[in-house]
Amino acid sequence: MIYVEYGLDFDNNRFGFGRSVEIENDDGTEYRTKEKIKLTQKRYYFRFWIGKLVFVISQDKGFEIVHKKRYNFKIVFGIEGKNK
Repeated sequence: MIYVEYGLDFDNNRFGFGRSVEIENDDGTEYRTKEKIKLTQKRYYFRFWIGKLVFVISQDKGFEIVHKKRYNFKIVFGIEGKNK
């Protein structure tokens, strides 16, 4: 699965605002890249991460709250999909 995110994200963008692409492989490994990737079977989501709580509104799952192990702050709009 591939995730392309736009917004405020200090983990993956040097100055806070920007674009991030994360690729998850079938074996569970993941990596980030700056390359442009064409996606198919797109689904859209909005994620607001404050502290250890992540509030997600997505096209397929609706609204959910996820608990993470680490602290962070992000406000991003994302596109989830597969590579052509």
